[in-house]
Amino acid sequence: MPYDEGACPGPCNRRYREAIDQYDAEVETYRLLLGLWAGEPPAKRGNPPARPERPSVNPVLGDPTWSGRCCSLIRAALTELDDLASLLAASSDGHRGGPSRGAQKTGHVGKGSSAPTLSPITDTLDELYGALVTVEDDWRAFRAYPVRPQRARTGHARRVSITFLLDELDAILLHPGSVQFGRATLAWQRRLRGLTKSDPVGAQSPIRCPRCGERGRVRREDDGYFRCHACERLMSQDEHDEEFDRQALAQEAADLAVEGAAP
Repeated sequence: MPYDEGACPGPCNRRYREAIDQYDAEVETYRLLLGLWAGEPPAKRGNPPARPERPSVNPVLGDPTWSGRCCSLIRAALTELDDLASLLAASSDGHRGGPSRGAQKTGHVGKGSSAPTLSPITDTLDELYGALVTVEDDWRAFRAYPVRPQRARTGHARRVSITFLLDELDAILLHPGSVQFGRATLAWQRRLRGLTKSDPVGAQSPIRCPRCGERGRVRREDDGYFRCHACERLMSQDEHDEEFDRQALAQEAADLAVEGAAP
């Protein structure tokens, strides 16, 4: 079952896409069972397998590509990338609990270290810069802007590229070709948050625990996971961020419903 062509490709439709994917898997299982059932002698068949019900979850439509909520999430993520990248760069030279010089030379991180070795950090930051300027170059060509000035691959150059993309972001996200860029921006945010462990250990999360429903009991642990101290539910950074987005969207929908019902 294909996704609705007008559906926003962002996290606001995560439940919708999961429902469609689950339905498709159930249809494949149904077809397999139906074939086995049809292969049985008529006297032994019994009732045919039940066909799965089509999902009832409706998608959030893009306007025209992304929903307003997801546009805000992408802008916030892009804004945060430079701070996260700067934190990661600082960890490579010992400013934020990075590996010792000996660890950098040998390629090993000591037991007490909390950051990757220098080479992976450099590679990650270089990969990020390459992704940013690729989008910048493509957009400049599409809008017939002047070619991007050549810059050394430094933190300043990264910041300049991010600033350019932020200035153009409203127009970029209107374009149907922005799907990959938007998803990549959110993925980079999650990736850099994980590498920098930018949420302090013990920090309280604003979400309700998806298992027990308690609020104020989910906290970040020193291993990078989030733990509910009421029911011991563990969540990875990605799982936590997805739950945060889901609850934020649910709260936004509830607020709009209350506003619509007000006299």
